[in-house]
Amino acid sequence: MFYGKRCFAAAVPGAPAIAVHALAASHPGANTRAIEGICLEVEAGTRVALVGPNGAGKSTLLKVIAGLLAPQAGEVRVHGHAVGACHHRVAYLPQRGEIDWRFPITLRRLVLTGRYAHLGWLRRPGARDHAVADAMIERLGLAHLAERQIGELSGGQQQRALLARALAQEADVLLLDEPFNAVDARTRDLIAEVLLDLCRQGKTALVSTHDLDRLPDDFDRVVALRDGHLLADTPAPHYGQVAFAA
Repeated sequence: MFYGKRCFAAAVPGAPAIAVHALAASHPGANTRAIEGICLEVEAGTRVALVGPNGAGKSTLLKVIAGLLAPQAGEVRVHGHAVGACHHRVAYLPQRGEIDWRFPITLRRLVLTGRYAHLGWLRRPGARDHAVADAMIERLGLAHLAERQIGELSGGQQQRALLARALAQEADVLLLDEPFNAVDARTRDLIAEVLLDLCRQGKTALVSTHDLDRLPDDFDRVVALRDGHLLADTPAPHYGQVAFAA
């Protein structure tokens, strides 16, 4: 179980937030590898955009770093530790389409599940857990919708609810899979603002996105994948100089 054991190892001094070496992985049941030979280091306090066409391996890479998909080769470390050594340190935001929005749960209860990384399965959320969840709901402008069933939310509201859940985990590393996909301008600006605030606090964001127009404004670095391989790793302001067809 992902939260069956609670481990709270301290970050290794001087270690990057994310370190990936010669990583390879495939989807369950697939005969070919979705990513191959990926080497990447992400320093703490940076916003890194992960770009590439559909099928490039972006989601696979995020899931391996999150510990949701086992690598077939290579190594992943988060703040110097092997994946799974400290679950509370990494928050993963899936694509909105992976969530069953018909599930009978309110927005507040959804966000509160972000605290489970600290609680394990058997402990009930306490006063602080509720306070953190409510603060994240307020931060994402969703307080007036807190008791709404999640399927009644708009697409942009659902995306903000998922981000609020990830933030409620109070993780050091955020892995966000397409948070800007099919959202309104207000939601897009709010997510970008939240990511900037978090990185100013020393937290790290690795974000899969197809939104290339605002990369220099919203990110510090851009990592590009194609056909499961690393194509480019460049400062965001220089990304336009890299020949890459998204």
